[in-house]
Amino acid sequence: IWRMNLDGSNPKQLTNGKNDWDSAVTPDSRWLIYTSQRSGKPYLWKVSIDGGDAVQLIDKYTNSPEVSPDGKWIVCSYRKDDNSTWRYAIIPYEGGEPIKVFDLIGSKGNLRWSPDGRSLHYLRDTQGGVTNVWSLPLDDKSPKQLTDFKTEQIYSFAWSPDGKQLVLARGTTTSDVVLIKDFR
Repeated sequence: IWRMNLDGSNPKQLTNGKNDWDSAVTPDSRWLIYTSQRSGKPYLWKVSIDGGDAVQLIDKYTNSPEVSPDGKWIVCSYRKDDNSTWRYAIIPYEGGEPIKVFDLIGSKGNLRWSPDGRSLHYLRDTQGGVTNVWSLPLDDKSPKQLTDFKTEQIYSFAWSPDGKQLVLARGTTTSDVVLIKDFR
């Protein structure tokens, strides 16, 4: 994983693994949290935005990190061991065992922290393959639907830095099947 200035100048290599991906920058822009398979399994690591030695944060299957707005927590996809199913977990920013492990019913990924850090937002299919954004409060209240689209899918979403606007990538997926016979 590399970083560079917006104009493409000053490229700097941050990680050295052959299989590093799924990165997230901390709110203070000082650290990069990422998934690496350098030990043979996908685990979360962190490295300074200026490069240097990386630190492994957890020794359980983890990927897709998202750092909380206050920089104290990381939510990620999580698997306890080879025989477990993928779930979600919240771990301390410093690393260590999860403080909470949970499922998201109907989740389609793209898990994000709410701007205030008190809930997690995610995509969920509703009726007929339509996708909407849902909120899961961290105080164990029931999930709540945030958007009410009647058509199309949401592929990705993000909050504006001030938390006042939600940006969505929406559309439809079209596919065709073509039979080719006697191809030479």
